[in-house]
Amino acid sequence: MNVHPEFTVQHLLRNAVERGPERVAIVDDGAGHTYEELARCSDALCAALLDEGVQKGDRVGIYMEKSWEAVVAMLAASRAGAAFVNINPLLKPRQVQYMVRDCAMRAIVGDSDKLASLEPGTVGTAFYKGSEPPQTGVAGSLLNVAEVLRRGGGRRTPRSVLEIDLATILYTSGSTGLPKGVAVSQRNLVVGAQIVSTYLENTKEDRILSALPFSFDYGLNQLTTSLRVGATLIIQNSRLPGDLLEGLRRYEATGFPGVPPLWALLLRNARSLAERPLTHLRYITNTGGRIPQANLDELRRLLTGTRIYLMYGLTEAFRSTYLPPEELDRGTECIGRPIPNTEILVIKDGRECAPGEVGELVHRGPTVAQGYWGKEEATRKAYRPNPLAPAQLLNGERVVYSGDLVRRDEEGFLYFVGREDAMIKSQGYRMSPEEIENVLVSSGLVREACAFGVPDPGLGHQVVAVVSLKGGGGEDAVGSIREYAMQNAPPYMVPKEILVREDLPKTASGKIDRKGIRSAYTDR
Repeated sequence: MNVHPEFTVQHLLRNAVERGPERVAIVDDGAGHTYEELARCSDALCAALLDEGVQKGDRVGIYMEKSWEAVVAMLAASRAGAAFVNINPLLKPRQVQYMVRDCAMRAIVGDSDKLASLEPGTVGTAFYKGSEPPQTGVAGSLLNVAEVLRRGGGRRTPRSVLEIDLATILYTSGSTGLPKGVAVSQRNLVVGAQIVSTYLENTKEDRILSALPFSFDYGLNQLTTSLRVGATLIIQNSRLPGDLLEGLRRYEATGFPGVPPLWALLLRNARSLAERPLTHLRYITNTGGRIPQANLDELRRLLTGTRIYLMYGLTEAFRSTYLPPEELDRGTECIGRPIPNTEILVIKDGRECAPGEVGELVHRGPTVAQGYWGKEEATRKAYRPNPLAPAQLLNGERVVYSGDLVRRDEEGFLYFVGREDAMIKSQGYRMSPEEIENVLVSSGLVREACAFGVPDPGLGHQVVAVVSLKGGGGEDAVGSIREYAMQNAPPYMVPKEILVREDLPKTASGKIDRKGIRSAYTDR
């Protein structure tokens, strides 16, 4: 039973400590850390943040490989009244620096080598993990995380935080080619943990293998869910097939949330799974894209004692629907029914669609985020008034328009049809074509570029780019372009195929004819 009401992440941690201070909260690289240690260390780092002048509402970046210290940093920032911003460690310095400046990070906690990759003066105050301090990237104070945690807290009182306060900013790709920060409140995080832990039936006995980055909404949810029920979160950094299976077995994981590429990796060990079943694995969950039906069938065959949940969501509202294990025969196109405490509308021309009619998925409920950080126009486009609310309800609630087309059957189950925009989702990562095109053009070899996703059963999409070259360069420039992309973009943004054309076709208004280029590629 919870000791305190659940309003903020601080309350989740406090309840977990009071229920079982000696219970293992986090396992990182084989070492277990208790809830009591988690509270003590986050209190120490919170005190240091306050000493460095971090104010309520400030943003604190976390730029490091997923680790015990990253968990401490998130909770410390929250206790200081700040909003933490997890930075995907796969991002390149240029992308990181954009995020740092976009939300004006007051401080950053990171691995020493990652902080050193930033331009001088990128951030004022930094806490580094590592034996040696970074030589660049920091203009002001530079503190060692290990020393801060040894020093302990107690000298400063954590700030009071309300459920409506900003908790984190989750950066997701935007249609302009630059990522957008989704502003998430304390309430959003806590309610998300309540909802998911309810339908997954999580308890303190769960041991959840965490292979998704904390910069993902669902990767972060593994932490908040664990905190809420007092479970153990097992940090898994390696995605090598053998390492995933070893992690599941070594720690006797009871839960494993993943994205479609993870299941393809795990199934490379199908023979081992058949010979040594994972009898302790109570459930797995899929999000971040549709899992190929063949992979789902194989998982059901190999994991006979494991409950499989298929889920759909969007960063702007976290989780929208889930398909219970007993309904898997409906197929992977079915995204299920609304999660608890949530209403999913299917809207077309401002009205709700009839069963079988295709419309846009619109999310209504307490996980709807606060909007995009500093992006007023984009916020107005995605976060709109509830179209079905009474007109007399002035300044009513906002709902999220997902951009995804769905239909609902007579029983209330929803089926994914397609996207209204051209967003690409590959390897569990969501990105805009413009982000990829910006990288290619910045190589100095490309004049124009058009990127798009092609369906791939293992990746969700594979990235393809059609480019025209500067100075009439030949086909041999493709290798140089690819090398530049590999050096300046995360792996999932590097096109699998780059095609060279003398000129890219244009529409009547002079814009690149994206639809025509993609059609020409698929029809060849």
